[in-house]
Formats: sequence, structure tokens, C-alpha cells
Amino acid sequence: MIKRRAIIATVASLAFFGHCGNVTVVKPAHAQEGAAKPAPVLPSMAGETVLVAGATGRVGKVAVELLKAQGVKVKGFSRNIDKAKEEVKDVQWVKADVRDPKTLKNITKGVDRIIFAVGSNSFKDNTNTPDLVDNKGVAVLVDEARKTGVKQFVLISSVGVTRPNVAEGTDFQKVMAKVLSNKLEGENYLRASGLNYTVIRPVGLWNRDGGQNPIGIMQGDVEVPGMITRADVAAVAVNALVNPDAKGKTVTIFNVTHPQLDGWKSAFAGIPADAKN
Repeated sequence: MIKRRAIIATVASLAFFGHCGNVTVVKPAHAQEGAAKPAPVLPSMAGETVLVAGATGRVGKVAVELLKAQGVKVKGFSRNIDKAKEEVKDVQWVKADVRDPKTLKNITKGVDRIIFAVGSNSFKDNTNTPDLVDNKGVAVLVDEARKTGVKQFVLISSVGVTRPNVAEGTDFQKVMAKVLSNKLEGENYLRASGLNYTVIRPVGLWNRDGGQNPIGIMQGDVEVPGMITRADVAAVAVNALVNPDAKGKTVTIFNVTHPQLDGWKSAFAGIPADAKN
């Protein structure tokens, strides 16, 4: 997954952020963090139920722990419940498959908020296609969320979705272009749904502890040559579930070198809302 994300984000170098304060593309994010602002006091989710689609994934697992620490009831779904229960405990598990709409019927009953942290990987499983997972999988869950009045839907997408270059590159790159194109379709479906939402587009992902470097947040699909930890992606997603400044926004997120460690917490307030069609 790291390799796939790195290609999607066209990562120049993992050492890049040692000097990123001098790179023009990062300056707007620094400006958003800029002068210290207090992080907004967010409403409590204690006692609520959050559906984490992808709760056994590397981002999803962190999100589950962050939610449980806030007194949230977490619901997840998996094709293999026994295995899921072993990997992620204290979660209400339901047998379902994002690729099979019938199994998702009524999946959002009793759910207050949703994090969608599922991604296709047809390299490991040729039935795990971008169309079924990144596009239609999102759409089905959005439809279910609309039926039950879910308060907020946070979709973890990817940087580069507006620049897929479908006809260019190697066969591998063409497959990744299809991933990006379908992720954009899923995003657009959510944006047009009428639900409260936040779309998060992380750059290249790495497996490191979260909270070690600040998080830059910029509007839209920004070609930032960098990385972000999966744990920090989870932290932003959980924050966006209740952060009123995050609603109706699409952002690129990435780790930056900056002295204000938690500056990202007030950065959503500086992001304009998506334009209405």
C-alpha cells in the first residue's frame, strides 16, 4: 500500500520535508496554521455510534482506537467476522462486503456518523476492483446513510484524483489511474448527496507514529510531493466527524516540518467550502 500511495502522490523523496518550509507549494498551508489559534472545542461523540468502513485496515484500526477513547461505539463490517474480531476488538461487527450492495442494506441503522477508509486493491484480489470499491461501494453506503439520516460522512480518498492520466504510462500506472478516476466518482457522488461530508485526500502514506509532525491542510487536490502517516490520516478523519469547520470541504493533507505541532486542528476554518453545482 505504501508503494501504491507513493506512486499516486508522485513522491520525490522521503527526505523532502526536512526542507519543506522553503518550498512554495507548502507556504499556503503554513499560512493557514500561521499565528497560533486555539483548536476548536468539538462536540462530544460519547455514546454515539460511528461506522468505520475499513476498520481492519491500517488507517481504520487507528480511527477505531481514537473513537473508542472518546466513548464512541464503533460498528464495522467484514466478510470474515471471526478474523475481524481477532484483529480489532470491542467493535460491533456485521457480516457484509462493500462490493455487494445487498449485504450493506440497513448497515447504517443506528449509526450517527461514518468514516469510509476502504480502498480497492485489485493487485491482491482481482475482484477488489476500483469500480466496485472506490466508486460504487461509496455510493451504496452514501445511499444507506441518506436513508437513516447520518450526521456526517468522512471519505478518505487520495491526492491525484483530478489528475489520473488514464491513457499514459505503464500498465501498472494505468491501473492506478483507474483507481484515482473511480475515487473521484465516489467523491462526486458523496458531494451531490445532500449529506454533511468531508473528503480527505492524503498524499503518500507511511507507517510511523502519528503526532510527530504537524499536518498541513490545503483545499482541493494539491500536488504536494510528500508523505503523511496513516495515524495522522485517522486523526484528521475522526476530527472531521464533528468539526463544524470541516463540513462540506475537500482537502489535501500531508505532514510538514513546522514548530506548531497541533496547528492543523484550527486549519479547517481557513478552508473554503466546496462550490455548489
